[in-house]
Amino acid sequence: MKKIASVFAYFILCFSIMGCSQKSENAMNVPVKISIKQDTIIESESQTTTEDINSIDDLEIQIPSKEEVLAMRELVLEGMTNEDIERLTDNMKVANLRLESAYLNDNVFEKLSDKDSLYWNYFDQKGDIQVGWSYDGDSSDIRRIMEEENLSKNEFYEKYGEPVMEYNRFDAENFIDLVQDMQISIQNEMLIADLQQLIDLTSLAAETHEMKYANEMYKILHDLDYFLLRYGIEDVGKYTTDKSVVAKYYGVLEVYK
Repeated sequence: MKKIASVFAYFILCFSIMGCSQKSENAMNVPVKISIKQDTIIESESQTTTEDINSIDDLEIQIPSKEEVLAMRELVLEGMTNEDIERLTDNMKVANLRLESAYLNDNVFEKLSDKDSLYWNYFDQKGDIQVGWSYDGDSSDIRRIMEEENLSKNEFYEKYGEPVMEYNRFDAENFIDLVQDMQISIQNEMLIADLQQLIDLTSLAAETHEMKYANEMYKILHDLDYFLLRYGIEDVGKYTTDKSVVAKYYGVLEVYK
């Protein structure tokens, strides 16, 4: 049987899982599971760790209480219809959970620290995109050939590998369109500003392939979901024994500043 020199990771970025910018479309109705193949035979050259990514420079951030979250939610959603509130909540929830899964299970930010990583194709392209390489052999074969022919990892796969393709329905541009469409129904200027942060970071991530912008996207989605549109400590925490993720507060939202 053909051996695949790659692993399957569930990397569903927010723009990959949401609907297009049609106002009536809800992200919960869009297929959200995408398999990504990422070569793990060669050790990553990046020294970035998730601990480095999410460290906060010795600053103490006051976590909003449940009462504060509920009060702020009522304030910033004032003037919106129930349909628009549900749409915003669902889209931010799905985006946060999928990116959170990629962060916790697949070290996605460490992988995105490589500007040439095939993971960036999810930002850059839609349709059929390359997400990895396959090779009919094992890791010892790969290392041996690389040493004998003095090949880099990329040179080896370009010479002996086969592209692994996926269909990507939505790219960064589609996600930006969706968020801009949701902004229209929001009356609160600070919440509009938070969604604008998300738009700007998505654009910067796609333009620069800098991991830090993708990581900041995650922080905004996390705080929007768990400390504004929902109260993660209670709404999600009751379903898990480890509340460390849902209780984490990054303090990046304009609405609390």
